[in-house]
Amino acid sequence: MTQLKAFTIALLGLGLVACAATAPEPVTPPPTVSEAATAQAQATPGPATAPSVDIEKSPNDDRNYRYLTLDNGLQVLLVSDPATDKAAASLVVFRGSYDEPAAYPGLAHFLEHMLFIGTEKYPEVDAYQAFISRHGGSSNAYTAGDHTNYFFDIQPEHFQPAMDRFAQFFISPLFDAEYVDREKNAVHSEYQLQLKADNWRGSAVMREVVNPDHPQARFNIGSLETLGDDVREALLEFFADAYSADQMVLVALAPEPLDAMARWIQPMFGQIENRNLGPAPITEPLFLDTQLPAVLSYQTIMDGYRVTYSFPVPSIVEHYQQKPAEYVSNLLGHEGEGSLYQRLQQEGWIESLGAGAGSYDNRNSLLSVSIELTAAGYENLDRVTGLLFEYIELLRRNPPEAWRYREQALIAELGFRFQEQSSATGFVYQVAPRFQHYPPAHVLAAPYLMTDFDAELIETYLAALTEENLLLQVAGPDVPAERRERWFDVPYQVRHERPERSAPTVAGLALPAPNPYLPDNLEVLPDDPALPKLTVVRPGLSLWADRDTAFNTPRANLYLSLGIPDGISSPEDQAMATLYQRLVEDSLSEVIYPAYLAGLSYRLDVDGYGFGVEISGYSDKQLTLLDTVLEALTDTQIDPVRFAILRDELVRGWANYREERPYTQAYGALGYLLLSNRWPPEMLISALQGRTAEDLHAWREQRASRFHVLGLHHGNVPAESPWALAGALQERLELGAFRREEPKVVDLSGARRYALNVDHQDAAMVLYLQDPDSSITSRAKSALAASMLRQAYFSSLRTEQQLGYVVSVNNQVLRDRSGLAFVVQSPVASAAQLERATQEFLNQHIDTVTAMPEEAFASYQQGLIGRLVERDKNIRQRGQRLWSNLDLGVTTFDMREQIARAVGDLTKADMVAHLTREAARFNNDRLLVYSNGQFEEAPIGGAELGSVQDFKAAR
Repeated sequence: MTQLKAFTIALLGLGLVACAATAPEPVTPPPTVSEAATAQAQATPGPATAPSVDIEKSPNDDRNYRYLTLDNGLQVLLVSDPATDKAAASLVVFRGSYDEPAAYPGLAHFLEHMLFIGTEKYPEVDAYQAFISRHGGSSNAYTAGDHTNYFFDIQPEHFQPAMDRFAQFFISPLFDAEYVDREKNAVHSEYQLQLKADNWRGSAVMREVVNPDHPQARFNIGSLETLGDDVREALLEFFADAYSADQMVLVALAPEPLDAMARWIQPMFGQIENRNLGPAPITEPLFLDTQLPAVLSYQTIMDGYRVTYSFPVPSIVEHYQQKPAEYVSNLLGHEGEGSLYQRLQQEGWIESLGAGAGSYDNRNSLLSVSIELTAAGYENLDRVTGLLFEYIELLRRNPPEAWRYREQALIAELGFRFQEQSSATGFVYQVAPRFQHYPPAHVLAAPYLMTDFDAELIETYLAALTEENLLLQVAGPDVPAERRERWFDVPYQVRHERPERSAPTVAGLALPAPNPYLPDNLEVLPDDPALPKLTVVRPGLSLWADRDTAFNTPRANLYLSLGIPDGISSPEDQAMATLYQRLVEDSLSEVIYPAYLAGLSYRLDVDGYGFGVEISGYSDKQLTLLDTVLEALTDTQIDPVRFAILRDELVRGWANYREERPYTQAYGALGYLLLSNRWPPEMLISALQGRTAEDLHAWREQRASRFHVLGLHHGNVPAESPWALAGALQERLELGAFRREEPKVVDLSGARRYALNVDHQDAAMVLYLQDPDSSITSRAKSALAASMLRQAYFSSLRTEQQLGYVVSVNNQVLRDRSGLAFVVQSPVASAAQLERATQEFLNQHIDTVTAMPEEAFASYQQGLIGRLVERDKNIRQRGQRLWSNLDLGVTTFDMREQIARAVGDLTKADMVAHLTREAARFNNDRLLVYSNGQFEEAPIGGAELGSVQDFKAAR
């Protein structure tokens, strides 16, 4: 499968900037289309000034909902979930960077930062973040063009006092003058962090070609230049002009009954002032009539070429129930037989293709086709453009068809019908912004609705896909450029003309056939609460099975680890296996894409043993899909042309890694330095350059022709499934009873430092203190230490000392070995200074923990235990947890519970002793990975690592 598929481009968040307080949990986005099923929410009267609203929800959703409008105009969605492990809230202000004064670019983002730093009721600088962190929670925020979103989660028993601290953001922020001056540095550091990020650079040049009167044309992140000496007065004025209860929405989720939540939330958030601001719709068009057509080219840092065709279309928000743009983009982004993707791939011109529609604001939407080009594709860009417009003409010649619409709607309906939960944080921060565009009754269902087929409306969107109504963006390291963008120094040029286009000689294009992978059997089998069982044991094959329908969905997860003799044991193994993986995926794209659309997906990767295969989605037809994947894995023809294209793509991707942010590279180095089956990009490049299709064929025959398989089938699994699965594996694979070679973790001893050569002015440091062993007790100590240090480290190095925007301390786990990883990227301090600041912090914090009241220690302890034993939210999350246990040989499937019990057994004295030992090891037993940036002073402690391979061999 390609990296990009037919998707909905989230342009509403384009150029958003985030305040990284403590990182939110990752969330899985909902499907982009669906037909909603109606369910009535609990509607007991509460302290509202509007009639009750029935919230349309999934039949699989057992939460209770209540919509309120408080007396001050604040909209509130209360969510009662008695089973939730976390309470969470999101407050969205319907004002963002579009609304800030032109004299202060970035002021909205700066205001977002400042609300975290003290209020009249809670004046301590880190009072909010410290409270959240101490009680097992996380918090964050981001600023988009038309809204700003603040959100957090926490243990439920501490939700009410956390909400009181949260509400004060919007009631009585201090805007302390001292921290206004300091926090400007954090915003500037965030700006500096993005200077070499191509996505930000692309957004920057986009501002050069849109209507200069549209707020999207303004710089929005902020810097020391744009946030001047008198910015505090501007902050106060902007807060008064933009933050009003009538332009806010609060979504709160907790285990409490709705009535109980309403009783205390209403007076708490009712204190937010209502300034009766009303909506602030954008009235300017994104493009003036004279600005299109246009061809914009700009130079990238990363090697590789991308072309994006963007067409202004009628607002997609207005037609969210019909989704006409979804119908069109689904066809443009299709990868099946006869598709635009397939035709361009056959020519060797593209690496990936995606299509989708999104909005910049309430009136301006774009439908875009984005293509990653090969070098040959860039040379033939006129022909790529010609094929795109040929496919658009094919769509126009074939009027919209009801059966195609129904097929898309059915897939979406199933997604909504069998919807599963995400994390509490993920739910609140995704739902809250929807109130700006959808009626309250549809805030849950809106992304899924696809209810009315309207051929005439669809044709309206097709009619907008013309050369005269096009912004063509071409990005690459050496594209023509004659001007420079101001804020990111991006070379670019703009030509107001139609794109060059060649007529295809033989198009070979066709619309998709009916989808053969739509599920037929959606029966949900009876649940079996027992743990996974070892069901099939044969030479070279061990299969575990687990019937689990507790989430009431007909979905399953199939995990297979296909071990090869001796495992992935060299850079050549990793490079060759990764290239072969890409070739297999490439051969499957046309066949597998309909399965992806029908809610059935696969993943093929390279793990430490050999290859990993994952099949997920509706359990019906999973084995059919698996058979197709296994056939490709064993029998794919290694075509020399595709081999060369994918080899060069892979080498380019590894080379581009050296353009990633310094802290990203430093953090990633821990993996290839300390794991036996990972290698740095330059070694992988060396292992692959100059290799031929014949070399890969020989590697497959010598290293990947026999497999020792470990598998788990979990979810809506029929009783006979393990035996059918075993038969399929034995038929398609040559199984061998050799020993599966487990990846190993390098045992650190002594002080080591590893210098990275990163072309970035910022310095970066990752200092890793590895646990002395892989015992449960050691893992518990590292996990608790990270929880106790995280917010204090952030407050000290970032908020107080202003050393950088990226500041964190993490419990870094590599397989079953953990440790503390201190991470900083800084535009103002060298890596040596960051190392000294970290050591000073650790030494001081030993005294802090020693003086810590037992009650405070217990709160950190219980907060971590709560995170560790948090219930699984959906079938996929549970499957991944079970599989990770099985991969480590934990057949009791209770690794997290074991660590949680060990955390509960720790005392404050244990942790003081642990931190004292960590501080003592700081100079003598640790790994420091760093990049000097613009600074001359470099760390000098410890032995400098040379060859990665020699270092691993010596261990």
